[in-house]
Amino acid sequence: MSKDLRKEQVALLRFEKQIAGLAAALAAGSATAQAAQEKIGGDAAMQAYADLQASLIDLAETAGKAHEILNAHAEAVGATVLQANGVPKRPPVEVVQSILGLG
Repeated sequence: MSKDLRKEQVALLRFEKQIAGLAAALAAGSATAQAAQEKIGGDAAMQAYADLQASLIDLAETAGKAHEILNAHAEAVGATVLQANGVPKRPPVEVVQSILGLG
């Protein structure tokens, strides 16, 4: 059971890393969205960018909740989950918001 929980935690951590990568790519596209808005007028490009930001934040929140559920399950069965050395891991939503410059 403990090995299964660790496999799940490792998979979830990898997924969070991918979410952070998506946030970085999206943040890099901010200037492109602004340039598109200036060229074509209207706010469709910036609205699409904002929608992508919101979706990515929702995904990060869901990953954070999945971690909470995984940890609760581990405690319930008396298993230990992987622990980070040093600084505690930041919640995925905080990481994404930071990368996107939202907080």
